[in-house]
Amino acid sequence: MQTKRLLIFILLTVGVTTLSAQETARERIERRQSTVQQQATGTNVRIEQQNRRSEESIQNAKWSRIIYRYLDLTKEANAPLYYPVTPVDGRISLFTMLFNLLQEETIPAYEYLDGREEFTEEYRVNFQELLDRFGIYYETSDGKIVVNDVDIPGNEVEGYFVKEAYYFDTGNSSFRVRPLAICPVLQRRDDYGATTRYPLFWIPYEEIVPYARRIPVMGSSLNNSMSGSIDDFFRMRKYNGEIYKAQNPRNLAISQYTSTPEEMKAEQARLEQELIDFEKNLWKQENHSVVPQQQKVNRRSKRRSPATSSGTASISMRDRRY
Repeated sequence: MQTKRLLIFILLTVGVTTLSAQETARERIERRQSTVQQQATGTNVRIEQQNRRSEESIQNAKWSRIIYRYLDLTKEANAPLYYPVTPVDGRISLFTMLFNLLQEETIPAYEYLDGREEFTEEYRVNFQELLDRFGIYYETSDGKIVVNDVDIPGNEVEGYFVKEAYYFDTGNSSFRVRPLAICPVLQRRDDYGATTRYPLFWIPYEEIVPYARRIPVMGSSLNNSMSGSIDDFFRMRKYNGEIYKAQNPRNLAISQYTSTPEEMKAEQARLEQELIDFEKNLWKQENHSVVPQQQKVNRRSKRRSPATSSGTASISMRDRRY
């Protein structure tokens, strides 16, 4: 009888210990998930705050210019955005990242409208309609749309439209360039070899920042290190793109007010030079505002400083700063 009681006691003790261990493990997992969620929330809050500050900086800027560029992914400088065409060893291209985020309904995309961008719910892209419109194969499973990696048309996305803001940040007294939105451009060839561009959708750049920071890109064909991310690639403006539009009262693209390819090239060059000249003049103005003060301080220091035995004026540490 005592042996039976002892056996029951042991079984109950083991059961309680196991249950306690299971509960502890469950609590540990929940705590870990809560920590990750809090970190993600904190990151999103910081990004939102940064975005808000950037938007306010552009709105309050004394000078700003909105520029639209076309990035040709067949050019070497832009190749890091194109490859790998299909995921390899955990690496994915920019379009694959965007496509997966849209499929998971993680980020919004907005209809490409000729001549303007409307980032409102009215123009939000319906993912299934997008697939049907461009003939992208998909399956449905448990009511969800599933597109296999091999069916994502990354090989056909050979370009991007990029909307940029050039502005003078009065808060930091600095010249800045910030990407505002991107639009993948699908290129398809007909039976006669003619190519047609199909802009797919606009995505506000800040929507993809948390994800673009996690995707590494290869520097170039000469530098295979994966030291940077897609976000670094855009923030540091490592891409090479032609201007196709500068924001103007009539909302015209360059092709709409030039009549020949030569005129279009000349206008693109003029706009590029305008941006370069503004930045150069900005630094010249700052230098000119400092030079007279330098000369005035130096003249005072010469009058005040006694001559040394060699006949040269001694220079204080304060004077050395100028």
